[in-house]
Amino acid sequence: MYYKSVDRSDVNWDRFDPEAVKIIIKLVEEFAAKIVISSTWRFGAVQLLDKELKKSGLRKYLHKDWKTPQVYPNHRGTEIKMWLDKQADIDNYVILDDDTNMLKEQINKFVRTNLHFGMQAEHYYQAREILENK
Repeated sequence: MYYKSVDRSDVNWDRFDPEAVKIIIKLVEEFAAKIVISSTWRFGAVQLLDKELKKSGLRKYLHKDWKTPQVYPNHRGTEIKMWLDKQADIDNYVILDDDTNMLKEQINKFVRTNLHFGMQAEHYYQAREILENK
């Protein structure tokens, strides 16, 4: 979802790809889902993340506990598991990430997006299939 070229000098350019945002919103609305962020943005660039979430319209789709905890050494799958372990009401989920650092038991819930192109239509259909097949 994130535009790769962060070194732009334009002040008002969108860092989130509008097409990827549309795909994510479609998925979230279709399944009444909530977004939880496991990206490193959740700690290193919180103000910028908040600005981009507002600007893109994604902020309203965040879960009330909107970010995974951080562990050292970093392991995305472990952070996601820790978050899920605290959520008794979550019975289905999908992980959308360009990082493959997932736990073995998460692989069937994981859709690997592309580092350079972000969330694409093919990822939407993969995520939809996961969410439909609880």
